[in-house]
Amino acid sequence: MDDRSAGLDKAIEAIKIGVSDPERNQLHIELDQFLDWLEPMLGVDTGDQEGLLFSHDAVNVLREDSPRQSDPAEIQEAAPSFAGGFYLVPKIME
Repeated sequence: MDDRSAGLDKAIEAIKIGVSDPERNQLHIELDQFLDWLEPMLGVDTGDQEGLLFSHDAVNVLREDSPRQSDPAEIQEAAPSFAGGFYLVPKIME
């Protein structure tokens, strides 16, 4: 068993979900394809390049955040639904 296969087997074991043998084989194939695609990029020497936090020169135009005392009743009134000390939100999954 090579390092890639061992790594995938450890990952499958760690996530604690059932994976059938055909699914495991397909995952091995897809992981090998991804790593083959990634390998040339990992070989590029970027040692003399400065790291980037963002890929653009945009400036943050958001307001400065300033802490302030809030009124719980005001926050509850602004909430779409509030009951029993909890903010109620709509379901996103059935």
